[in-house]
Amino acid sequence: MKSFKLILTTVAISVAMFSVNADEKNNKAAKTGNAAKERTVKGTIMCGKCTLKQTDACQAALQVKRKGKDGKEVTRVLLLKNDAVTKAFHKKICGGDKIAVAVTGKLEGKGKKRLLVASKIADAPKKGKGKATDKKKKA
Repeated sequence: MKSFKLILTTVAISVAMFSVNADEKNNKAAKTGNAAKERTVKGTIMCGKCTLKQTDACQAALQVKRKGKDGKEVTRVLLLKNDAVTKAFHKKICGGDKIAVAVTGKLEGKGKKRLLVASKIADAPKKGKGKATDKKKKA
């Protein structure tokens, strides 16, 4: 009987230690995984109300073209959160203008309610123009 109690106690302590260790690993993974990484997304920025007719109020929207699973090009629209960076740039696009840009920021939310919180909006570099062509023009 004493050996049975000893074995039972040993098993209970082992299970308790294993579950605590697993919880610590899950908490560490959650802390590192929840922090959204800042990324740069290139696309065409336009007004979500004036141009796309997707929002009730003026809001910047980034139209991005990607390849889908089947290899076809898919167009996706990311709405930008209305903050100081976006509002300052919105004056250029409100009314129907479209500008190729590179937006640096973090994604916030899930699913269709996902917003891009921009920390920087810059004009996208033109394709085909490198530093070598710029040097020729200056010379």
